[in-house]
Amino acid sequence: MFEIIKSDLAGRIGILHTNHGKIETPAYVPVIHPVRQAIATSKIREMGFDLVITNAFITRNHYEQEAEKRGIHDIIKFDGAIMTDSGGYQVLEYGDVDVSPFEIADFETKIGCDIAIPLDKPTGFGLQKKKARSFVEQTLKAAKKTIEQKSNNGQIWVGPIQGSEHFELVKKSTISLVDYGFEMLALGSPVEFMESYNYRLLAEMIITAKKSMPLSLPLHLFGAGHPLTIPLAIALGCDTFDSASYILYAREGRYISEDKTTHISKISYFSCTCEVCSKFTPKEILSMKEEQRYGSILIKKFEHIQGFLNARRFLRIIQRILLKLHLDLKIKQCFYLQEWTSSGQKLFLIITLSANLKQRKKPWLLHLSQL
Repeated sequence: MFEIIKSDLAGRIGILHTNHGKIETPAYVPVIHPVRQAIATSKIREMGFDLVITNAFITRNHYEQEAEKRGIHDIIKFDGAIMTDSGGYQVLEYGDVDVSPFEIADFETKIGCDIAIPLDKPTGFGLQKKKARSFVEQTLKAAKKTIEQKSNNGQIWVGPIQGSEHFELVKKSTISLVDYGFEMLALGSPVEFMESYNYRLLAEMIITAKKSMPLSLPLHLFGAGHPLTIPLAIALGCDTFDSASYILYAREGRYISEDKTTHISKISYFSCTCEVCSKFTPKEILSMKEEQRYGSILIKKFEHIQGFLNARRFLRIIQRILLKLHLDLKIKQCFYLQEWTSSGQKLFLIITLSANLKQRKKPWLLHLSQL
């Protein structure tokens, strides 16, 4: 189901096999609204994205039985692989959804998605430990029942890891999902870490999960859309990651670059040669009608991400991280030597758990070795 071709730091280039083809990882997974699509999925496919994620809960509410007849690929007009989120984000936002884990899992099976996520109870950020533990237990209970009742139809079921900043709960969640037999895991509730640029906590959460799962399993990261987050997530071992941030950036008129986003009104000229920047000036994009401007910025976002992911074939992850270390102080807080043993192999990864850079006692050697 998942092949590892090459590795660097804890990251790796791999192949994820699905019912609708092979996905080369690391892979950014664009979020597609099942009813209102900001950019045609045919354009996303044309730009080289072979996997997208859409929301099964919204699909079920809007299309009902029609979705089961047509299938999710026809609904969103995408002939590549499709991952479905079962409504966990809605649970995080609104506290609950009017569907049971079994009902949504049955729906995901019937609409024919390639990669399916059971309905979970996200812990979010800042939740008291007792409450977070309760959410983790609810998620694990639903996940266990889902995997036990899954059909043998080639779908990949993804175990949702919860626990947030309560890292012992992250560990418990990860180990339990592996024991249940999930072929792929997904790390939930990191969005608020990234919105506050708290990369140190994000890094520690990823490492906690990676230390508790076999190296052979792929790991998905929810909500990783900032240009500084993607190389960090890859270096720490995330194989796929999704985010709707590109939609938010486009709506706000924010242009994405190597290490930041900038409102387009503050840009005098474009320095890249992507499809958008080579055709239009910043002033021309500003003068566009809202929908056209929105679409242009979306395309720019995808071009940037795909350009970075294509560079993985030629430029080592370690070099990308070295570049980022010069750009952002909070990224620097994430790298420091830590050792662990996984599947009988001793691994060394630079990862710091301290926000105080003065506490560093070991050299800044970025390296991963397997002994």
